[in-house]
Amino acid sequence: MKQNEEKSMTEWTQVSSEDNITTERIEPSRFEVLSPFTLAGISAVTTNEAEQTQDGKIGQLFEKFHSLNIGKKLGVDIQEDGHYSCYFNYEQGYAGLYEVMVSVHIKEELQLQNLEMINTFTVPAAKYAVFVTERGPIIEMVQRTWADIWQWSQQPGNNRAFTGDFEYYSKDINPEDGQAEIYISIK
Repeated sequence: MKQNEEKSMTEWTQVSSEDNITTERIEPSRFEVLSPFTLAGISAVTTNEAEQTQDGKIGQLFEKFHSLNIGKKLGVDIQEDGHYSCYFNYEQGYAGLYEVMVSVHIKEELQLQNLEMINTFTVPAAKYAVFVTERGPIIEMVQRTWADIWQWSQQPGNNRAFTGDFEYYSKDINPEDGQAEIYISIK
C-alpha cells in the first residue's frame, strides 16, 4: 500500500429533470485486487453502535498499540512499514459485532513467543474498493471517509463482502495533517 496524494474520492452529481433534485454519488478512488497477507497486532470486538459512544474500543487500541510499541516489538518480521487497522469476523455486516485489530503487515505467521497479547489475521485475497481520505487531522478524516463509505455501500451495485476491510497508515503519517487509505472488500 502506497500513500496516495489523490483526491479522496470521486463524487458524481446527478440532477433529476423531473424533480430538480441533486444527488451526489460517492465513488472509490480506485479498485485493487490483492493477494492474501498477514497482519499481527492487538485486537478487540466491538460494534459501530459502541464506537459512537464513550465505550468505543478503537481509539483505545491505537493508544495501546503505540504506547506499548507493538510495531517495534515485531520489527524484524515486518513486511512493510506503516500500520493497519483491520476489520474482520463481521457477524451481521456493519450492523453487528466485528473484530478490529491495530497491526503491522508481517512476512509470515509468527512464532508468538512471549507476545501473548499479539494476534494474527490473514487478510484474504479479494477485490477492494479503495477510498483515500482527505488530508487533515487523521482521526476526523478517517471518520468522515467511513461515513462516505457507509453511504456508498447503500448505493445500488456496491456490494461489500465483509471478509476483511482495512485502513492503511504510512510509517511517517502526521496525525495533525495526514492521509490514509481505506480498503473495502467487495463481491
